[in-house]
Amino acid sequence: ARQPEVKSPVVLPPSSPVNRNTIGCIFPLTGRFGDAGGKALDAVLLTAEIFDQRFPSPWKIIVADSGDSAEKIKEAVAYLADQKRVMAIIAISGTAEANDAAREAQKRQVPLIMIASKEGVTEAGEYVFQHFLTPTQQIEALTKYARNTLNVGIFSVLYPQDDYGEEMVRHLRSEVQKTGGKVDKAIPYNKTQTDFTEQIKTLTGNKIETSETVYATTQDAQNSLSVGFEALFIPDSVLRVKMITSQLAFYDVKGLKLLGPSLWHSPDLTKKGVEYLEGASFVDSFLVNGFLPQTNDFVDIHYSAYGREPGNIEALSYDTMEMVLSILEDQQIKTRAEFIRALLALEGFPGATGSISFGGNRVAQKGAFILRVQNGKIEQVK
Repeated sequence: ARQPEVKSPVVLPPSSPVNRNTIGCIFPLTGRFGDAGGKALDAVLLTAEIFDQRFPSPWKIIVADSGDSAEKIKEAVAYLADQKRVMAIIAISGTAEANDAAREAQKRQVPLIMIASKEGVTEAGEYVFQHFLTPTQQIEALTKYARNTLNVGIFSVLYPQDDYGEEMVRHLRSEVQKTGGKVDKAIPYNKTQTDFTEQIKTLTGNKIETSETVYATTQDAQNSLSVGFEALFIPDSVLRVKMITSQLAFYDVKGLKLLGPSLWHSPDLTKKGVEYLEGASFVDSFLVNGFLPQTNDFVDIHYSAYGREPGNIEALSYDTMEMVLSILEDQQIKTRAEFIRALLALEGFPGATGSISFGGNRVAQKGAFILRVQNGKIEQVK
């Protein structure tokens, strides 16, 4: 019997004509992250002014659903690159699928700008860019702020025993070492834990009282314990951070400067238990009440279009599409290779998420928003 013919995917050379005014978007519109994908889509359509009745938009946006799987994201890259001949692709991806999307874009030779936290994703090749405040950038910004503004030299860490927690501790050690500081203790805990007494004991060098008599002692003994470090970094979600900080307060471990990653930035932060986080600092790439004019403009436009405040994912998506369209405004740019050169040359692009430049590694260089809990609310420090 004759074997059925298997067609290999067509890989087009980058010089073949592309639809220069067509941009592809790959968002998870179904599955676990469907909500985030829908919000990202709203934001890019707003940038491209697709629904502006007065002036027809010159841009065509083609959207593909990446669902929950690496296979779907690869298919979406192939479809947009080869069949729809888009000039460039903007994609939102989880850490698991990020490398698959990057490799596929490199193979198809289509510029791909990834809104993903995965470190090293641009190593797939010269067609892959990343627009996200990466864990490395978060730690750099946080340690710089802690050193220069909070005068912190000695840090300790309480961290979840998982890939993310361990990665953040590595970055912190490396960054603190560069600045001549020191990480005193790095203490892991189990992800399912709710009682952190043992970790707090280790953190304080067994100085805590575990009996209830701690509340019956003199006022002197109730003053905050002296520990051998100045700041405590907790790279975890708001739920666990609140558990830990309330238990630190219970054992009178007070007066520490609390530091966190962008994971802390959640509406739940300022709900019950926020008093234990008063004065804490963390980083992110966006704040609705931020003080940059571009941030305020974006929030106003988004609110008038959709009747709700945007979050981080909308702001990053909006800025990414703004960058793409600002490059394509130049009619001289006709090929994907020319688009890549222009994106690499982009410097200090004023976005809702701050100033954006692409360096040689094609990872967006972003100034992080330093955020602080002040009077139970989140405010931008710088």
